[in-house]
Amino acid sequence: MIDNTLPRILTPKEVAEYLKVDEGIIRHELETGSLHGFKIGQEWRCSDEDLLAYIRRERGRDATESPQPHVVKGPSVSKWNIIEVAPLDFNWPKKGGGSNTEHYDKAYEATIATNGQEYTFKVGFGNRESAGQDRRRVTIWLGNRAVVEFAGSNDYKNDGLLAGIIRLKNGKQLTTQRIPEEYREFRVAKYNTIVKGPRASTGMAVIAHKDDFKSMLDHAVIRATWKELF
Repeated sequence: MIDNTLPRILTPKEVAEYLKVDEGIIRHELETGSLHGFKIGQEWRCSDEDLLAYIRRERGRDATESPQPHVVKGPSVSKWNIIEVAPLDFNWPKKGGGSNTEHYDKAYEATIATNGQEYTFKVGFGNRESAGQDRRRVTIWLGNRAVVEFAGSNDYKNDGLLAGIIRLKNGKQLTTQRIPEEYREFRVAKYNTIVKGPRASTGMAVIAHKDDFKSMLDHAVIRATWKELF
């Protein structure tokens, strides 16, 4: 007996929302054939069957590439103790000597305990010119070491969004659409889709709301782990 049931047809936006990634990533996967689909005129579409096959294929590839269970060394990031502290100034070293002092009008300390040890990150909110305009900036330190930074979107006052560039273990920016396992649960998109302007990075970034301390701190923990700061 022939099954005449038609599959559900999805747009790139619907697929992106389901997978919790940027729509540009889905379009890239369609263009390269990694995600099977079809065009109606200039518009991409794929079926729910195509999406299910893609998910199964990606899971199988991860199992082949990483036969051992994935383990992130360093503290768990499930429970943070966050308190607001006094505003702070940080002296950024300059090439050739000296320093540049940057003021952070809001500051927090985020502490987590694991395996009998306690780790404290500092989170500072300030302002700095970037990509052609003055933006809200967030810097996260472990000790006196700046680990990650976030920059506010072009419409930060309304959407409160921040973008923090993802750097690999070798220090280079993530420029491919294949997201490392550690970042699969984050909202990830190209930096310049949030921070738009001259010289804005085209690399991939963690996207977080200004009140989403957990995402920002989890990003800092991954980076600190890769830099072997624990």
